[in-house]
Amino acid sequence: MLERASTCLETGRRQLFRATKRCLRSRRRLHSSFWHHGASNLNLPIWWASSTISDHANGDVENLERTKTAATARYHDGPFLEFLYPEKTLALIRRLSTYGSDSVVVRRRQMNGSRIRQFSTSRWQPTEDEAVADSEALQAKEEMEELLLTTSADNALQHLLSTEQRGKQELAWQLYLAIPERSRSTELQNDLLEYLAVQDRSKAAGRALRVFDAVLREQRRASSYRIAISAYVALKMVGPAIQLYEEAAAHPGIDTLRVGIDSVLQRTVQDDQWDLSLRIFRTFLNQAARLKIPVRTWNRRQYRKNFATVWGKVSQLPDLVDHWQSLLDHVRQFQHELKSTDKNREALSLFVVGLVPEVMNQVIHVPNPDEDLIWDFFIQLFRDLRSLELPTTPLYEYIIPAILDTPRYRHYTNQRKIVLELYRDYQQQSLQNSGQRPSRYLISRLIVQHGEKDSMIRVDDMVKDLRTFHPTDPFTPQSLSYLIRCHAKHGDIDHVHEYFNELLSRYRQCVDLKILSSLPYAYARRVDVPGAMQQFNRIKEEFGLVPDIACWNALLLAYTRAEDLDGALECFNNCLESGMQPDLYTFGPMLDLCAERGDIEAFEALYSRAKQLNVPVETDRRARSGYVQAFLNADDPEGAEAIAHGMLQSWRSGTLQGNSLTHTWNILVSYYAVLGDLANSRRIYKQMIDYKIPLDSWTYSGLMRALVESKQTNAAYKILRTTMPMNNVRVHAFHYALVISGFIHEHQYDHARRAYKRMEEREVPQTESSRQASLLAIGVTELEELRKGKDKDPRARLVAVEEKLRESILADYGSERAHDQPSHKRYIDFPELSNIPQGYFALVIMLYTTRGAYDICKQLFEAAMNAKSGSENYEAPIALLTAIMDAHLKAKEYDEVEKCWELARTEAGKLVKTFQQAMHPQPPTPEFDSITDPAIWEAFQASRTAVSRRQILWRATRIYIRSLLAQQDQKCLQRAQRTIRNLLTHGFIVDNLTWNEFIQHLALRGRIIDAFSACEMYLMPRFPGWAQLNPYYIRHDRPGYFWMELRHYDVKRTSVLPRYKTLVVLGAAYAQIKRDEQNGLGYNADMGGWTREVLEQIAPLTIRAIETMPRTGDALQERYLQDA
Repeated sequence: MLERASTCLETGRRQLFRATKRCLRSRRRLHSSFWHHGASNLNLPIWWASSTISDHANGDVENLERTKTAATARYHDGPFLEFLYPEKTLALIRRLSTYGSDSVVVRRRQMNGSRIRQFSTSRWQPTEDEAVADSEALQAKEEMEELLLTTSADNALQHLLSTEQRGKQELAWQLYLAIPERSRSTELQNDLLEYLAVQDRSKAAGRALRVFDAVLREQRRASSYRIAISAYVALKMVGPAIQLYEEAAAHPGIDTLRVGIDSVLQRTVQDDQWDLSLRIFRTFLNQAARLKIPVRTWNRRQYRKNFATVWGKVSQLPDLVDHWQSLLDHVRQFQHELKSTDKNREALSLFVVGLVPEVMNQVIHVPNPDEDLIWDFFIQLFRDLRSLELPTTPLYEYIIPAILDTPRYRHYTNQRKIVLELYRDYQQQSLQNSGQRPSRYLISRLIVQHGEKDSMIRVDDMVKDLRTFHPTDPFTPQSLSYLIRCHAKHGDIDHVHEYFNELLSRYRQCVDLKILSSLPYAYARRVDVPGAMQQFNRIKEEFGLVPDIACWNALLLAYTRAEDLDGALECFNNCLESGMQPDLYTFGPMLDLCAERGDIEAFEALYSRAKQLNVPVETDRRARSGYVQAFLNADDPEGAEAIAHGMLQSWRSGTLQGNSLTHTWNILVSYYAVLGDLANSRRIYKQMIDYKIPLDSWTYSGLMRALVESKQTNAAYKILRTTMPMNNVRVHAFHYALVISGFIHEHQYDHARRAYKRMEEREVPQTESSRQASLLAIGVTELEELRKGKDKDPRARLVAVEEKLRESILADYGSERAHDQPSHKRYIDFPELSNIPQGYFALVIMLYTTRGAYDICKQLFEAAMNAKSGSENYEAPIALLTAIMDAHLKAKEYDEVEKCWELARTEAGKLVKTFQQAMHPQPPTPEFDSITDPAIWEAFQASRTAVSRRQILWRATRIYIRSLLAQQDQKCLQRAQRTIRNLLTHGFIVDNLTWNEFIQHLALRGRIIDAFSACEMYLMPRFPGWAQLNPYYIRHDRPGYFWMELRHYDVKRTSVLPRYKTLVVLGAAYAQIKRDEQNGLGYNADMGGWTREVLEQIAPLTIRAIETMPRTGDALQERYLQDA
């Protein structure tokens, strides 16, 4: 240890006192600009920062030849600003970055030299690329030797270059080397250079540079410069690349901008060398000015693609956002220099306008976009641009349409929308700065975007901006055409005529049948047949054109939406007789009309007719969905599901057109939902999940409807508030109408009012269903307040309800009908049943009727009649007639009830008519004397009345029968019996409560035989029997069906069975008959027996139910059976 210590001390002493080694100073000096200017303002040629200057750092050795050779060998070699590096570091960099034909050999020698320590591992092995290159070289030499046996190297190379054979770059290079230098023509060298550029390797880059250096400067092509510059960039030699680009930009023979600026900018941007990038870009602008190319107009939409010449390769760089932040920092630090002159300021602006769109594109088009980060980026981007006074207008004009072109931004989302925020900022800046304004193209794109999402308020705002920023010429023919079609779809006839007149005055030559067909279409969407017919006639009378099939389709749609079967058939036949070739839009409304009536026979006939006329209904998803609807409305859900699954197979096989089968499955979900069949609704929903059928707003509305009908409105409201927004599904007014009505039916008035306020706050576009639900919510709330305040004055006005009614009437209620949302009726919705504004008056009349305010009801009815349409053949809708009938009934104005009933009965006859009845009117139906005649039931079953519409008179029938029964007159009772018999023979349904009340009155008025026979025939077949009573079991019986073996799901709207009161009344009559028989009364000579015996023969089920009725002593039994 001591010996080693002494040795260490001796060595350390020598190192400590050793004299410094003498060396000569380098003769290279820095230019004075380095000391007197900033780094961003060096107006020096690039060779001042390159390694081309010889550096005699080893002393005064003047070997001129050796110096020239070394300088040639090291041309453009070395790092940028190499004089800033220490000598040993610089030598190491040069040794590691020397490229040449013998670079591989040199590196092998360096790695395996004697001065390098040899390890015991395996010796150096060539890489895969080097091994492939060596094999290609050997193969190329062999092939060259074969070619030289038959031809010269020059001819062989020219042939190879002319044929452009792939993968022969090594052979081309060997042939080139075999040609004597004096025989190498410039044309051959330029062609070889383009051929070698295909090979993307460092060796190919070195060879390309060797060939390029051999070409005289005057004879170099633009493509040759581009290839050489790309080669320098590939070798990470930016300085020579910039030199060469500046040479190409100043070359008088180069007449194109495509000389490699994209390659150089790609490298400088990647290295965040913004001084060089801006210098290159300024060179590019000078070249463009010399060539008289208007680069300053490239920021416009139609010329934007030209920027690919400059930024094509920059757009391929990753993490452009980081490079953009680096540029921002650079501009903040040196903005006083970058904006020192107008020319520099313009160059910086154009540079930003070219680079930022590539950055924005990269932000938008990411695999997994984070919308919050995208939002923050764009907000901060334009904030930074404004703070640095950089141009924003061309960037707004670029990015907003680019976002709209991105598929994910075209779909609905309930999240904040960056495109709206950007336009809002752009609009505010334009209002503050008169020098900029949004282009008509940009605003038109936003109009289309909002129009596709049915956001008509925003469409109107965009039109206002058009008029504000372009007051003299706001519209183009294309924008006016779209506005006409968009507003026609929404039934907004005021705007349709406004824009049509604008088009007519400015661009009359653009008015054609495509535009004119929107006029009747707008009225068809409003269910205005006279208006549609007037516009249809206007096409020929005013414009002198023959309506085409689109115009006929619009007129036909008006008839079908108005449920005018006779008018639709006449219009359809006239269309075919006019020689028009029908299409899907011709047969579509007619098929829907059949499907809504459940008229399967007519649907199949029209379907076959369409196939005969070569209309592709078999491959149309919507047309075949109507077949499903027809079976459902015919009460055949099994057949409908079978058709739906057949459509699924066709869709999977590719024979059915359309994006998805969502509409078809929505029909099934809605059918079971209306019936309150929650289990089947969920089953269909699970099928959609299993079959990968997309869900939409109406799928969720079907599920909500099922929950509401099952008295689970809170669960339906949760779907509206949570599930749909979470899945980016749009909430419509129909969804709110569902939950508001559900809460009202469940007496949750506070929840109904809360849902109504939520709909108002979100400014959801209204429909007639939501308007009616709103009126009910407000009305029920006011009635509840009057009840709590013990205000029994029937003349008390419902102020809030009348205010809402006034608002609904003043609104454009016609356009509120022009929607494609489902109906909110318990059964299929008909325009006449929910006609507006008469339907709104009907609801208010119903509310006042509950208060006994009959005078107010009459006033409202007169107001509703005054608000009718301009049609001379106007007839009041059934809903309004039913509401006023109820008011007249409670006021005991039976004559008025009779008049309203006649009107309602006539209106209903038109709605239930089928195609068969319209084409072949039936003879008068024979009248039957008895209501229990079996022929009546047979006539009901054989009736051609639309199956889905047989119930439309149930409420009016109940009110009318009650009015007849309230009159203590046998003639009225007889009239009630004839009314029911007439309804049955014509296929109408009489509801369960009407049957029971009618049978009760028959029994109470001594029509015992008729009462028992009617009960036996119509009610008893579905009697469930009496429940087995247990004193320890607390029952929750259905109201009106006490002590019966019933569950809540057994009593449906279509159920017809005896109520408890009916059996009690019949039991009292039967008890009286038995008492009379004991007293010797009641023998019927015509029937040949006692009345009791006759009843036991004609009504055994009824007698059995009466005899087995539980004796409970409840209020009804005490009232009717106290003497039994």
